[in-house]
Amino acid sequence: MKLNKILFCAAMTSILPLQHAFSAPVNSVEVQVIDTNGGTSQLLLQKMSGSMQVVADQLFIDKDTAMITAAGEDYARLLTEIGDRVFTGYELTDVKLDVGENTQVKLYARPWNKVIEKPFIDLQFSGVEPQTAALLERRIPALHAQLEQAISGASVDAGDWAGGVLRKLVRSEVQAQLPEFKPAVDVLQENGRTVVQVVIYPVGQLVRNIRYELRSEAIPNVLLMKLKYKYAGECDKLRGLPVAYVQRHRQELEQQLLEKLMTELEVKNYQLRPEIKITPGADLGVNIMIESDDYKIWFEGYGDIGRDKENLSGKAHLGKMISPHDEIFGEAEVILNNVQWRFGTGYTHYWGKSGWSYVRRIPIGDNNYRLEYSLSPKWRLRVEHFSGDNRNEFAVRYRIHEFLSAEYVYGGKDFYLRLIGNL
Repeated sequence: MKLNKILFCAAMTSILPLQHAFSAPVNSVEVQVIDTNGGTSQLLLQKMSGSMQVVADQLFIDKDTAMITAAGEDYARLLTEIGDRVFTGYELTDVKLDVGENTQVKLYARPWNKVIEKPFIDLQFSGVEPQTAALLERRIPALHAQLEQAISGASVDAGDWAGGVLRKLVRSEVQAQLPEFKPAVDVLQENGRTVVQVVIYPVGQLVRNIRYELRSEAIPNVLLMKLKYKYAGECDKLRGLPVAYVQRHRQELEQQLLEKLMTELEVKNYQLRPEIKITPGADLGVNIMIESDDYKIWFEGYGDIGRDKENLSGKAHLGKMISPHDEIFGEAEVILNNVQWRFGTGYTHYWGKSGWSYVRRIPIGDNNYRLEYSLSPKWRLRVEHFSGDNRNEFAVRYRIHEFLSAEYVYGGKDFYLRLIGNL
């Protein structure tokens, strides 16, 4: 609230004669605005007091106390005129001066007409999913009550300057709890009620796309289709959030997804262990791995391109973990070209990203030695020796998605491409 300099000049020349040397100058002034109705919040009264503090400092600081006392009525009238101009929606009913080196000024005000009784707080989050907006609102749980308390009891006509106070309040709360967002605040009169409209919107780089994956190497992925579709929707709620917010709350967001997954029937029934990794960015990555401490079960179908025989086959693997690093398993393989069945039992030892396996295959009666190494979640190397025909295989495998992989194989004398369907 700005004060017209002309008002000061006119006032000073009309009521303040030149004085001799000050005998007892005013060192400080304290202004207090009091609502005689008792309804205006202390937050708004402090704003009103701060506005008049500027006026009182210019009027009284370094002025002689005797002079101020002698012209007390003129000062009170001047303060009343200024206050009536400054406090839209209020009128000053009385001014009391306690003059001294530390002068106190009490201004008694009352609303013009109606006061705000039940303000409606319209709090919105722009640019994010509704469910995400609800989670964000929980980070500022006190804001709704703070705004209602700040505006209740104030004059209905004080909305313009009261809006500045509310904006400062909202900015402070949002900056403390949601620094990746900015607020816009308006105070409106709609259908006879006061509406405080707060729109909080994200700033900076935002999450535009979601790269989502849910898969398992412990059970067939086809059993997780319901979960896959469900959590695609859960992850999509992150769209529109600031990347900085996701970075700052990454562990919390991962924990929220984990807690939801732990309540799913599929996870409970199969005693599964979900692992979640969120990679912040404009293209946000959400990788959900469903692991098991007890089993490794998978079914694969193979189609070999560039190989003349045994180029269509399938394999079922049923494994039991006997320790965190050791698995015993049985495998059944079928060659579709001439419908041959092969069975095997074996053992795998895991360490780090590697796994070493031994398989005894029947009825052909050979031994199979296999070493695998995971370069990344997508890439895997395999070296395998078949004792029956003394043949070695070397392969590089790339997982296209959870149901399809491609493997480039050198086996004996042949190079060929293998397409792998993962159930």
